[in-house]
Amino acid sequence: METIVPLEISPAHYISEAVNVFCSDCRFANKLYPLFFEHEGYQNPDRVFVAGGAKKLSSPANEGERQSTLEDILDLLKLHHCHRVNLGVHAGCGKYGKKFETEEEETLFFQGELLKAREILQNFLRKNDYEAETHVYFCDWKGMHEVKGPAL
Repeated sequence: METIVPLEISPAHYISEAVNVFCSDCRFANKLYPLFFEHEGYQNPDRVFVAGGAKKLSSPANEGERQSTLEDILDLLKLHHCHRVNLGVHAGCGKYGKKFETEEEETLFFQGELLKAREILQNFLRKNDYEAETHVYFCDWKGMHEVKGPAL
């Protein structure tokens, strides 16, 4: 075995401030998400970057995809003593494969998807006797916007 990138990391376990489930689209992952983590003051944000982000919960390709994502989130919450989840989707997401007539139509659609994802996650966490705040974010070409909805 040949070392490609040398690095020394402390083996000490860490606590995460949040589990972040966002789309892996590099336009957002490389620029916007690091700014968000800095804005929130996260030192150890767990990152779950997958195609579609919160779509895996709100509109999965199949139930197994949703269940696997829910279990991954719960595992990270428990392993890293975390009590916050951030879910996100972004404008123009190819995983959805949808076209919209207006930006407003697209924004409203994704807000609904995020609120649905939040509800699904909160129900799953309650069934598994775990509490975590869930925040939902819509990203577009102007930035990241927190979606507010009815309290769960």
